[in-house]
Amino acid sequence: MLPKTTPEQRHRLYEDVESLLSPGFLTHPVVIAGVRLQLRSMGPGDLFMLRARGEGGSNHSWRVWMVATSVWMVNGKSLLGRDDAVPFMADYLRALPVGVLADLFSLVLGLFARSQRAQEAIEVYCYESLSRYKWATYGEDRTFEVSGVSGAAALGLNAVQQIWMAFNKMEDSRQSDEQQWEGFKLVASSNAPKAIQKMDTKDKDRRQKEVDQRQRKMDVFFYRRLGLVTEDGSVQGADGSMHRIEGAKTVEDLEDEMRRWVTDDYDLHDKVVAQYKAHIRTKHEQDRQERAERRQALERKREELGWESGDFRPQPLIAMTAAQLSVMLQERGGGPGTPGVTFLPTSPTAGRIYDKYVGEAPDVGRLQVVGDKVVDPGAQSATDERTLNDLIKSRNPAFGAGE
Repeated sequence: MLPKTTPEQRHRLYEDVESLLSPGFLTHPVVIAGVRLQLRSMGPGDLFMLRARGEGGSNHSWRVWMVATSVWMVNGKSLLGRDDAVPFMADYLRALPVGVLADLFSLVLGLFARSQRAQEAIEVYCYESLSRYKWATYGEDRTFEVSGVSGAAALGLNAVQQIWMAFNKMEDSRQSDEQQWEGFKLVASSNAPKAIQKMDTKDKDRRQKEVDQRQRKMDVFFYRRLGLVTEDGSVQGADGSMHRIEGAKTVEDLEDEMRRWVTDDYDLHDKVVAQYKAHIRTKHEQDRQERAERRQALERKREELGWESGDFRPQPLIAMTAAQLSVMLQERGGGPGTPGVTFLPTSPTAGRIYDKYVGEAPDVGRLQVVGDKVVDPGAQSATDERTLNDLIKSRNPAFGAGE
């Protein structure tokens, strides 16, 4: 799985979202024949007026009205809040060459595209602590009146502002309900402590699950904007195949993971683990063969010396300096080793750990995939009303010799 992201990493992706929250629109500068214009994104009220003004007109007339509606500043003079500004700009734009008008129209469409991407990002932005901080700082009544841009409040609420307000109001209500619920549990805990303890455990699991879910959505959003993840939360592997990066959290996720395990449809994480285990198995087999060859060589040497089985002839102890020991280790091919790293190939528990976690690959047994479900054909059917005693009585074991 991809590493978790931080608020500092994600913040730069919210620039357009914060601009749409306050002052309430996106802006882009342009200069035409020495005249400096500022274009802005349009809200629901602008689009309503645009349809009323351009409906039934030609394509050229529609473009004129759209660009005129988007202009909010001319040579540093703001046109926000002025009803006569749009018709005035329309008369000015009609005199421009068609190519210049087409370029302005493309810039307006670019602002539309940025607004759309900001609407896609508003959900994860609402999960950020910065979003809640701004909501608590500005207050519900003055959230969109503190931008400092005169006339911006007259534009009305855009889609991003509406979603943000709705979410924070529901979040305030949810936190208030949570606080009252905690107070109720505190009062009831004196009469039913065990029941309240179970409720607390469920509440903590639910809240942690919600935190993990929000974090996962913010992570996928970040990596998707970087181009590392597709829209459905998959990452492309080195072989060009697509793999999920989200871990199993819900029952449906666990069922899907079980289905992919039975059908050998490994994701990127499973493939990496399988390759690592295969590497360990190969190395383990090589070491086993080398130990067997050394054992055979020692057995031949024992026979040459005429020792009996089990006869032991200790070698005399020889004092060695650190330099001599280093040379000996290098001659053996092992080198002096890495400081702070210890490898115990002959650990008493090494064999058991290897057999438990790496030695044998888990077998799916009788499990099969039928449709989208993993089933056990040998299991008792849901419609089978036989009891456990009935199943035991119906057994017919075959006893052979030596059994």
